[in-house]
Amino acid sequence: MPIPRKRFPIALSQTTPTQLTVQALKKQLTDIGLTCPDSHESKLQAYIDDVRSQLPQGAIQTYAILQPATQSLLASVPRVNGLAGDFVVSAKGDWTPDGTGMGYGPELEYIQYSTHFDWLKANRPGFTGVIDAPPAYTGKYDSIDAIKNLFVEVGATASATLIKGLNKDSVEAVLSNAIAPLDDTTAKDYDQTDSRVIFLVDNYNPQTSEADGIGVLSVEWHLVIKDYTEKKKDPKHQTTLTITARSVLYSSLEDMNADYLAAQSHFKQSSFLQSGIPIKNSVDIFAQLPPANRDTFNRSLPRTATTNQLEAIVLFAPNLQNIGVIDNTHSSATTTYEKSLTTGFTFTSSQTFSAEASFEASAEVVKAGVKIGFSISFTEEWSKSTTDTFSFSVGPNKKAFTYQGYLQARILRYNPADDSFAYVNSVARFVTNILTTSEVPLVDNA
Repeated sequence: MPIPRKRFPIALSQTTPTQLTVQALKKQLTDIGLTCPDSHESKLQAYIDDVRSQLPQGAIQTYAILQPATQSLLASVPRVNGLAGDFVVSAKGDWTPDGTGMGYGPELEYIQYSTHFDWLKANRPGFTGVIDAPPAYTGKYDSIDAIKNLFVEVGATASATLIKGLNKDSVEAVLSNAIAPLDDTTAKDYDQTDSRVIFLVDNYNPQTSEADGIGVLSVEWHLVIKDYTEKKKDPKHQTTLTITARSVLYSSLEDMNADYLAAQSHFKQSSFLQSGIPIKNSVDIFAQLPPANRDTFNRSLPRTATTNQLEAIVLFAPNLQNIGVIDNTHSSATTTYEKSLTTGFTFTSSQTFSAEASFEASAEVVKAGVKIGFSISFTEEWSKSTTDTFSFSVGPNKKAFTYQGYLQARILRYNPADDSFAYVNSVARFVTNILTTSEVPLVDNA
């Protein structure tokens, strides 16, 4: 008996996708100053029909088509609720979420951001996202043909990132207001960047309120038309169009949740929500072993994935271990002591961190009334244990105790099948390169 296929529960209402109309196209062209005879309404329907004939036909439908919110847009349309970024509805897709929710929107929004998406593509073995950034389209066209090329190429690139392609009506809806107005209406060149974020749904069943898949497609384009309003006869303008599209379509809710958690765990404070001065990623050192849950996972040190498993190293219980004592209380000599010390993790298998990762951690140990601070930067160099020789000296009539800082560590694993977290190893140590000396013993049996 076949295993029942898991589907995505999502409540959607059917809508009619926004079409590109003569009136809408005329307004967009007028707004950027294109009022030449070729932009007359009598010719625009033929342009629209020409564009439609070149748009790809696919199967994947849409349930939200969004664009970044500008001040001018917010003056006329409301900001979309439930998302972290500032977006407004750009056009209607095939469906719309029931009620006030955005149907997996927060997770998909987070994943589609280019920095997060590209990191998942490079570091998550099971991530199925696709990036398409074809070479720039260049040539000399009249301004109307340049606009037509924008519609066709953006639509084709966006659809090409999906195996089943994007529904043709949705492609047209995405493009229905793709001619971005200029900030400077006196500009000599048309030079504008714009983007859309599109939430995807595959084979939605309105009777059961379930879908075979959900996903997200983001597409960004930059169109430059030199001297675009020049009125000379048959003008040809140097045109450059660059497009980048990213998409991922999930057939498993567990996979989406795992990718979302992986990106959150890696980027922490430096996610796309932050702006201004870059914030250093930090991980927590807990006073004792914390519970196995999502909060602990997100505050811990992410491991580089070698399989599709998602794991983090939980650091806790900072402490000191004695590595040597020199007692010169009855001597007039200065004594020097050398010892080889190993630093790093003591797990049976190696722990790896990506080359670009850097996480700050700090803690404090109080022993015998003495405070010792820990400050550690976890980078790729901590992927392997290292052994170095340290030396310390004690002068005449002195006694000194030397200690090395360490943390306890356990691996916390996320199981997307049941959205659970569990510790999967016995307690290990992370032995630091932090040394301190004291005239009095700080730990028992020193």
